Amino acid sequence: MNLPLLIILLTLFVVIIISYSIKGVDFVAISLFCMFLGATITGIQQGIGINEFILDVEWQAVIIILSMSIITKIAQDSNVLEYVAVKLFKISRGDRRIFLYLLCTITTLLAAVISDVVVVLILAPVVVRLCHFLKIRAGTYLLGMTVCINIGSIITPFSSGENIIISTAFKLDTLYFIQYYWIFAFVLLFLTIFLIDRFLLSKEPNIDDETKKFVLELVDADVMIKNKKMFYFNSFAIIVTIVLFMILPVLYLTAIIAALILVIVNRSYTKKSMGELLKDIEWEIIFFFISLYVIIGSLLRAGFTEIFTAIPFELLNPILIAFILLILLSVISGFVANTPTALIFIPIIDTLITTFNFPSVPLLFAFIVAINLGGNLIPQGAAADLMTLKVAQDNGVENLNYKRLLKTGFIFALIHILSAMGFLFILLLFN
Repeated sequence: MNLPLLIILLTLFVVIIISYSIKGVDFVAISLFCMFLGATITGIQQGIGINEFILDVEWQAVIIILSMSIITKIAQDSNVLEYVAVKLFKISRGDRRIFLYLLCTITTLLAAVISDVVVVLILAPVVVRLCHFLKIRAGTYLLGMTVCINIGSIITPFSSGENIIISTAFKLDTLYFIQYYWIFAFVLLFLTIFLIDRFLLSKEPNIDDETKKFVLELVDADVMIKNKKMFYFNSFAIIVTIVLFMILPVLYLTAIIAALILVIVNRSYTKKSMGELLKDIEWEIIFFFISLYVIIGSLLRAGFTEIFTAIPFELLNPILIAFILLILLSVISGFVANTPTALIFIPIIDTLITTFNFPSVPLLFAFIVAINLGGNLIPQGAAADLMTLKVAQDNGVENLNYKRLLKTGFIFALIHILSAMGFLFILLLFN
């Protein structure tokens, strides 16, 4: 272990996290600076060149993130999500309970495939407008969306950046998530919706029948479709892509091929070339990920895992380790960005599995669930929560403010974590 180098690299890692957490700071420039500085010091100390650091980056994960960003952008341009929101309202026939159940369920399923922030960005304004026409308050519906949306992140390995990173590192595919996460995710989803209905929505005034009838006649989901041919093609293509994710083991190839096909086919409709679409990609996040990969790789070379191999984990009960991880990571995820948390804990989890032979299923369950669900502890812990709050504030939604989001999100985060502890105990009995 190279202690001086380890301290320098850990300091650079902390600087990257802080820069990402502070609003208005150019976190990309700081991250890249820390990456190059850390890699330079590590390279000089250990006599290695740039090729070694390039190999530190999980390029498969980067390709998946880039591809999903392109697919999301095309779905956004096709008005697929707006169409879904209005169609849900029509299906519910204006029944507020049915609409809540449908809205929360479809939001969760969409978040399993598309970035949670994009889901909120598109669906939330539609919900606000529908509630405005119905002369009811939109706050409870928006709360339902943002509380449930993180549940969607534990349904697939490609739902979020941190899931992609973890799944790539441990070679987890969609079938793995179906086997170990789906039962928990869907039970938790319907428990959450039931509690929102029982304790929040039930206190809201009923929708006036005449207003409901008027809005149902007024609202037309087909108006959302600018080009029916491309709308149906893109909808079908996205569904096929999701199915292929479940069938094919190589996620990054499926993602990039699907993204490229959508770009080529949509060219005649959108008039957007690949170059133009790439301008809309959040490159700052991708470069942020790359910076973290290089810093983590340098930490491993400096002996980061030796810190944990020196701890006598074999004396501890695997059940205790899994529960400690679940609670610790949930709390950390509430206050620290999920991606750095995932990257720094990947070598720790890997050490527990490979060196100390702890069962992988409970540890990975605790890891993934805590990373995704812990963000609801405070609004700053989840980007989707902050985006929901911004939409509410921009549209003058009176029954959703920071205080209510903090209180409700914290309560449901505790419910989710306690539920995860119960399911984790069941997993530990069988692994």
